[in-house]
Amino acid sequence: MKALLTQAALVLGLAAGVPLAHAARLVIWMVGDDKTPQVMQPAVAAFRAAHPDVAVEVRDVPWADAMTKYSAALASRRGPDLVTGSTSYAIALGAKGALVDLNQAAPDLARQLEQHANPGALRAIRRPDGRLYGAPFDMHVQLQYYRSDLATGAPADWEGFITAARKLRAQGHGFAQQWGNTSWLGFYPYLRQAGGAVYDANCARAVIDSPEAVRALTYYARLYRELQAPTDGWPDADGGLESGAYGLMQSGTWLLSRMDMVHKGLVGRWAAAPLPIGPTGKRTAVLGGTVLAITRFSPNRELALDFMRTVYQPEVTRRMAEAALAYGGMWLPSGRQDQIATLPLPHREALLTQLADAEGPPPCPAWMRQDYIVTRAVQRVVLAGGDPQVELSRAAAVMNRALAALGAQP
Repeated sequence: MKALLTQAALVLGLAAGVPLAHAARLVIWMVGDDKTPQVMQPAVAAFRAAHPDVAVEVRDVPWADAMTKYSAALASRRGPDLVTGSTSYAIALGAKGALVDLNQAAPDLARQLEQHANPGALRAIRRPDGRLYGAPFDMHVQLQYYRSDLATGAPADWEGFITAARKLRAQGHGFAQQWGNTSWLGFYPYLRQAGGAVYDANCARAVIDSPEAVRALTYYARLYRELQAPTDGWPDADGGLESGAYGLMQSGTWLLSRMDMVHKGLVGRWAAAPLPIGPTGKRTAVLGGTVLAITRFSPNRELALDFMRTVYQPEVTRRMAEAALAYGGMWLPSGRQDQIATLPLPHREALLTQLADAEGPPPCPAWMRQDYIVTRAVQRVVLAGGDPQVELSRAAAVMNRALAALGAQP
């Protein structure tokens, strides 16, 4: 009877398309909410078509739990075959030996990324020694959003921005920054637009106290001192744009796909533009997003590499982006930036212009342990009226002492 039941179970499993127990199985952990795995389904379908005997399981991991879960998997050497995480995760986990270096394991994929990935996204995860512990997966950048019925266009440069914001404020419409407000992330675009950086090219020394950085923080503080921008961690800037409380705001590109859906009163009354140009002639925006990486302890490394190659096929990438739009989300493929031009997005040209000048966080292992130091310096200036040079010099000194203690390993 036991043998007959086993045989029947096998037949039913085959008929239903259920993988047999001995079939290979890929497990993917994706940071995000319970809708996030839907983005990966077009890649799963394309991969299964080429590998029908391989099961693929995609699980969502909340951002708040991600680093804890990934670190536990690293310690036990058991867990997923592939993971997504922030760019800093790729640097930090790669430095611990947890991720596969794509330059060594898949030179063909590394070459493809060089050709098609967003350059800023690739720079954000390539270590100074050239190692590449993952592939750019998705991205967001900051844009200017403004009420097109209150302003004829977006400010073009730093001083033009202050002038336009003052004029709107005099009419009862303020300015707000949403993404990264009063933190290192909100300050970072101005730092790069002024020609500054957090670390030197080798990640060996903090240069956050350079004249360029001081100039950037001095200007950033003006947004709050002169324009009275809200200092909340995440002000309701898009809601304020609809109500008229704000005539101008800065936030992420996810609003392109949801503005009309969430704010019906804004339909036909808003526009998006790239950030204003800074003193160097650049309009650099901060580039946020995730990477896709393979764990070193995966027993299915070759299959995982094949799955990654599937993800970065242009048709598959495009279907993934469309899958996100179908449920009201936004997934901009940072590894195949060439596919963004095909997406049905409002103000797409502004998006493409800004993506051409965007930079991710510093690709330095120490950054995840030191970003709060820069945030503290920014907030001492913005919220407490501190002197930019004094606060940035203090931050650089703390960071450099820590780097020296670590031996400044890049």
